[in-house]
Amino acid sequence: MNFSQTKWLMGLAVALLAFIMLVELRSPSGGPPSPTSAPIVAGLRPGAVTRVEFVRSNETFRAERTGGQWRLTAPLNYPANSLALDMLVDVCTRLRPQLVIAAEQVKTLAEFGLAPPQAAVIFYQGATKVELRIGARAPVNQQLYVQVAGNATVAVADANLLELLPKTADDWRDRQLLSLAGLKYDRLRVRTGPRDLVLERGATNQLWRIAQPPPVKRANTPRIEHVLRELQRWPVQRFVTDDPKAELDALGLQTPETELAIGSGTNDLVVVQFGKSPTNQPDLVYARRLATTNVVLVARDWLDQLRAPYWDFCEHRLVDTLAAEAVDRIEVRGREPYNLVRQPGTGTNRVWLADDAFKSSIDPQLLLSFLNQLVVLEAAELAKEVVTDFTPYGLALPSRQISLLKSATNAAGGLTNTLVARLDFGGDQSDRLFARRHDENSVYVVPRGEVEQLAWSLFQIQDRTVWSFATNQVLAVTVQFDGRSRRLTRSAEGQWSDAGEPVGDLRNVALEETLFRLGHLRAERWTGRGTNQLPVYGVTDQSHYVSVELTGTPAKTNTVHFGNMPFRRHPFAAVTDPRTGQPLVFEFPRPLYLDYVVQYLIQSK
Repeated sequence: MNFSQTKWLMGLAVALLAFIMLVELRSPSGGPPSPTSAPIVAGLRPGAVTRVEFVRSNETFRAERTGGQWRLTAPLNYPANSLALDMLVDVCTRLRPQLVIAAEQVKTLAEFGLAPPQAAVIFYQGATKVELRIGARAPVNQQLYVQVAGNATVAVADANLLELLPKTADDWRDRQLLSLAGLKYDRLRVRTGPRDLVLERGATNQLWRIAQPPPVKRANTPRIEHVLRELQRWPVQRFVTDDPKAELDALGLQTPETELAIGSGTNDLVVVQFGKSPTNQPDLVYARRLATTNVVLVARDWLDQLRAPYWDFCEHRLVDTLAAEAVDRIEVRGREPYNLVRQPGTGTNRVWLADDAFKSSIDPQLLLSFLNQLVVLEAAELAKEVVTDFTPYGLALPSRQISLLKSATNAAGGLTNTLVARLDFGGDQSDRLFARRHDENSVYVVPRGEVEQLAWSLFQIQDRTVWSFATNQVLAVTVQFDGRSRRLTRSAEGQWSDAGEPVGDLRNVALEETLFRLGHLRAERWTGRGTNQLPVYGVTDQSHYVSVELTGTPAKTNTVHFGNMPFRRHPFAAVTDPRTGQPLVFEFPRPLYLDYVVQYLIQSK
């Protein structure tokens, strides 16, 4: 059953009916008021109505409103359909006659079906009673005779009013299987045979956990909250019986196949039991809410969500979001062990440095991406829930590890680092790794590719500034391309020369702008490090390069070698890593390369 589509169609039908009743049935606007422009039920105020009764033949349906909530009180006690009742009251308040038959023209009410009336709708506003009597249909134009008690005139109204009147008491019943509005709950329990799933919400952090079956596990809080919201949209398809002595065994409810309980502490606030499916209707299931004891039919697919495997309710993420936000130190053990330390300060954009001899600056965007990757890293499956020996999983001595720590003041007044979260990775599977949290004895399976994307070397997360120099520091630029070499020199006054000949004014301005931009070179992304990485990205001895000679003591030369340039992507380039002395490959900004380096350093003459 596609409930979303069904709900949409029902909503459309209600909206169309409301349009007909509230717009098309009102008297024409413009001009002086006609004798028929006054409401039929004068004095009816929707907000003041506390009770509505519908009487037909020997049937009486009654609903009462208390504290803004409607409840059906006759012929049975049951939560009422507030939308249907509010619409009926509102439409009757606005209902205008299409024709008014004066009292002297009414020979007998019987000819209008009003002696006795076909039905009556009675509105109570405190001690005031307003009765709208429903007569027979008029012979033309889908019209209906109505009369207000105490008024001798007869009005003609649109017969669509009948669509808002209940045919059975079920029409005024609330079709919501369960409502959690106004309830303070912190426990969700789903019991199916021997399977017993208990979810509990923490009082301080409002996070859900799986209390049963043991051991206690982190629950997927967003999923649980979504399920609870969806449960309140679970509609009753049909009311089966209100007989408290009904034969429950035949419906599978004597010993329920599934029981849902929502409570606070040890107290159950809402309990719904589920039984069998009717013959030839496997998509429906019998349900019984203990607060009302009646039996209804509901869609099975909603129940299937509650009976999903435990793993579907577990938290698949390995690092909590709040844990990643409260971090002052990060320790990474992988290809290149390194530590990151957040510097003291205020605000959320505090500076991070590597805890190494160079105190290397860390790129804030790359660090944020790194933490986000940790937060969204999810386990694909649970390898084993309780593990006592982690050796078979390669986690006794993990090959990779990431620790998140928080600085705190100890008893002696000094700073100490408290472990917030730690992930261990191990195993030697082709497409997956095993993982473990420091505070759990479970082992998870994670996709190898997602782990490989994390920054396991410091260069992957360091500041993306390749170098920084001012244009007036430049002495000369050497460019090698296509086996040829060009040397451009710059005087202290800013005049450029090519092969000893001064360049023209326009080219001089272009060279100044090119070196200004080249002096603020930032990598789009760090790609690789080491001599073995150069041929991978097309950086060879024959590659073209640009060397910039700078003034200073000692003099310095910055050189960038260019490699491949994939289609519509940034070209690869390499410089020397000042920390390690190894080649560092990165993505060179494409606009800077094409619009300046190629245009004014390589091709220009």
